Amino acid sequence: MKYIVLNPIRLVVGLIVLGSLSLNAKGNIDGETVVNTKCIACHTDVSSNKLTRISEQRKTPEGWFMTITRMQSANGLAITEEEKMAAVKYLSDTQGITPNESKKYRYILEQQPNIQETSHDTLLTEMCVRCHSAARVGLQRRSTQEWNKLIDFHLGHFPTIEYHALSRDRDWLNIAKDEVVPYLGKEFNLEKKEWNKWAKQFPNRNIDGSWVITGHTLGAGDFIANLKLEKLANDNFNVEINGKYLDGRPLKGKGNAILYSGYELRTSLTINDIEFKQVLAISKDNKSLKGRMFETLHPEEGSSIEGLYTKDVSSKILNSFPKSIKKDSKAILTIVGNNLNGKISLPKGIKVKKVLERTNNKIVLDVYSTATAQSLNGDIKVGSSVRKNALAVYDKVDNIKVFPQYAIARVGDGGGKMPKQHAIFEAYGFNAGKDNKIGTADDIPLGVVNASWRIEAFNEIAKHDEDVKYVGTIDTYSGRFTPSFAGPNPKRKFSTNNAGNIKVIATYKDENKEIQADSHLIVTVQKWVNPPIN
Repeated sequence: MKYIVLNPIRLVVGLIVLGSLSLNAKGNIDGETVVNTKCIACHTDVSSNKLTRISEQRKTPEGWFMTITRMQSANGLAITEEEKMAAVKYLSDTQGITPNESKKYRYILEQQPNIQETSHDTLLTEMCVRCHSAARVGLQRRSTQEWNKLIDFHLGHFPTIEYHALSRDRDWLNIAKDEVVPYLGKEFNLEKKEWNKWAKQFPNRNIDGSWVITGHTLGAGDFIANLKLEKLANDNFNVEINGKYLDGRPLKGKGNAILYSGYELRTSLTINDIEFKQVLAISKDNKSLKGRMFETLHPEEGSSIEGLYTKDVSSKILNSFPKSIKKDSKAILTIVGNNLNGKISLPKGIKVKKVLERTNNKIVLDVYSTATAQSLNGDIKVGSSVRKNALAVYDKVDNIKVFPQYAIARVGDGGGKMPKQHAIFEAYGFNAGKDNKIGTADDIPLGVVNASWRIEAFNEIAKHDEDVKYVGTIDTYSGRFTPSFAGPNPKRKFSTNNAGNIKVIATYKDENKEIQADSHLIVTVQKWVNPPIN
């Protein structure tokens, strides 16, 4: 089941800028003191010596940030930004979410664009997810009593909720109380056993030093870099990234970060005068990290990231580039990892002409694929380290697919203050494999291929409304779609805005063969509610 994530308009004033705020402000204020002095007026339970409501919840840093922000906007909480971030740090470290609990929902923390959640649970979808993401529910833990109070909160703050779609046709409140609350109390219970076990491990975790990282930037390619963390006090870090894209473009920046809950690293960087955020998760064994880096004002402009801790003594291949080599051709093969010692073994048909560079973290090889090489997806080995299906050998491209296969862009600037939200498309190539049939199990993925791009009306209505003329433009070479300006357009029928329904078409030429694939793009209006967790 697919569904669209909506946002309650009522929250516009309080949450409009949340998505761009930082979770890495430095400070030496004691978070426990802040919580016990700022929250105690409304949340004290003298009999149990606990903070009511607060003690019955566990959340991510973003979740606690949103809670405190709501206390400011709705209840008049007076708190400085430094005090606020200290409270977020304290609550995240004492009542956080474990790596296992957050793993399924990291896409929402990383603000990955064009994600379509799927759920087979009709109850949760119809009662909760019609207004916000399932991830927002899954990234918090509450007692059953606290989930019940959350239902009361919804009814109190959104009194028309019982008249919304999928509410007015049923006994909404009783279903929420009698069915949804028990479900949430079971699936997302406050149970602290796993959290307490995790919390004992992370106070002494050491992540400072160098991390070798690789990343892929939508529409811009792959990069290799060193991420250096210099530890300060209170889990604060100075951060420096220094690397290059495979085509030689530099990637350099500096900033700062905070580690929450023992594994949630939140970083702010300035790269080429542009502000970036990183949402990274440090692995349980402290050997690797994974996450995403994105522009503060344009979260859709981002890079997937994975990395290895160079202080780790084990050997591991992190990544390799390119993903494929055509037979009877030459290439520069780069292998990235940690402790890359030992014999190098490549897929059958790939020969090494010369070792151009070899360090502990990087191997660069001048290679060629023989004219007799067979199409396959092979492993790369360095010593005892193996990366499965890391390098494909192929004779031709048989098919391409466009990713994302469904995307949203938003008009902006012009008649409004919100910036445009771009959509970035890439074409991935595939070889048909041994059976010479596309769409079967032995298809060989070849990675990103160079395609040309254009847009068409998605259907007859879009054609009639001349959507292609007004929605924006796509760059022929990069696949980057830039939407048009926001606000009414007097040139359109009824002076409507520049929204539209578009088909994005990629064309790839392999020798004399031309291959096409398409994607669906919805160009819509600005999104004014942008909390860290939608």
